[in-house]
Amino acid sequence: MTTAKQKIIFLSPQSDCFMADEWYQFATSDHFWMNWRFEALKRIIPKDFKWGKTLEVGCGTGVLRKQIETFYGCTVVGCDLNLNALQMTIESMSPLYFYNIHQRHEDFRENFSTILLLDVLEHIEDPVTFLNSVSFHLNKGGRLIINVPAIQILYSPYDKVAGHIRRYNISNIENELHSASFRIERATYWGMSLIPLLMIRKFILRFFREDKIIQVGFQPSSPLIDRVLRFIMRIEYAIFSKPPAGTSLLVIAQKE
Repeated sequence: MTTAKQKIIFLSPQSDCFMADEWYQFATSDHFWMNWRFEALKRIIPKDFKWGKTLEVGCGTGVLRKQIETFYGCTVVGCDLNLNALQMTIESMSPLYFYNIHQRHEDFRENFSTILLLDVLEHIEDPVTFLNSVSFHLNKGGRLIINVPAIQILYSPYDKVAGHIRRYNISNIENELHSASFRIERATYWGMSLIPLLMIRKFILRFFREDKIIQVGFQPSSPLIDRVLRFIMRIEYAIFSKPPAGTSLLVIAQKE
């Protein structure tokens, strides 16, 4: 992973962050899950999607920003409150901010046409208040793209250490979005074939020390396992264009 050449612009004071730093060691651009998530994104967002000015809230090390900029040919402004992650950001031409969206910087009022919120909302204690702050930055009719972990029964020691407060289904995320004046346009689960693996993970992680849980729970244990997981992804998409369930939920919502 290369170091960001662009300057980090500080708009907010440092504060608590809800993401385990060690996750970023493994969540690289070649990780099977990061690629699976982007494949799910490509299947719900067409190549000719009109991104407009785009912001990723909780951009981390910038893997998703780079994937989107490369595939869709647009630019993505990034912001996060994890300074360690921002300092490891993959090189991008777009601005990079240390910024708390609850600050509601006046220059950003209704400034973006698309906002990305991928694997962020599950870390937030008060998601409706958070979504209202996101909405401040989005223009009228703008799109919010969300990915969250799904199926609460899969909640495990991994979720706890990673800082997840909850896992979602379509009903509860729809309620949160509606409370913040968003309307769901499209929603799809993905990673259905990972459900039994996450059930196994939930059981075995009880026997590991907390400082090993992220690595054991997220990183494939060998190149062979990595290849098998990628093969499973291809089989799932060959069978299901829209899986009826999954370990993650991807949503596109519009600001009303």
